[in-house]
Amino acid sequence: MSLDFRLLIATLLLCFVVADVDRICPKVSRAACCTVDWDPECVPKNCFKWVLTHCPERRSAFGRKFHDKRQGDIRRAPVREDLGKCGTAERNYQPCTSKRIANKLFRSCCELYVPDECHFMCEYETDQSKTRKMLIDLVRQKKCSIKYLSSILYCASQNRDNRKCCSDLDLNAPQLQVGSRCLRMCDPSGTSIEKITKDDVTCLYNWNVIMYCHHAGIREM
Repeated sequence: MSLDFRLLIATLLLCFVVADVDRICPKVSRAACCTVDWDPECVPKNCFKWVLTHCPERRSAFGRKFHDKRQGDIRRAPVREDLGKCGTAERNYQPCTSKRIANKLFRSCCELYVPDECHFMCEYETDQSKTRKMLIDLVRQKKCSIKYLSSILYCASQNRDNRKCCSDLDLNAPQLQVGSRCLRMCDPSGTSIEKITKDDVTCLYNWNVIMYCHHAGIREM
């Protein structure tokens, strides 16, 4: 195992450990998520999806830091009427296709380009706790070589450029201190990803956001 790869594993695991031991945020009922003020550094986990669904004007309360330690599921259920606007900023990038169908497309591509042991990564998972476990399995349990991440990202994108979604969801925010590095994971077919290094840890930590945008990018079958 190369030194760079060991550093990548150590840094990524450290990020996850820090997240796990972070302070416990106060509990807020879902009904109060749209009215109660909270510390931007400690957003109630159960409020993410509720705010996006019921009071999206409050998105700015947590949207500027999608790498916050307590981030939860950022998906909203797709609205079936007016499909012409789904997957766009106008509807907060609500996916046009169901997760079940999208995952079938994702897996079909992976069956062509990545080995079987990597197929567990081929799903549009947007729950950060679940994507965290997937990445830990990838780097610590060696279930899949990290060299296949580029192919997995290519399949996730379905050959679409989803950088606008990733940018709107702050994957190039100054707070991340990575510039536009993470955006290349949102357009892997247009931007060469020759290898994943320790500089990509922040991007991997936001894997759920990247998967959300790639799912939103599937507009038609």
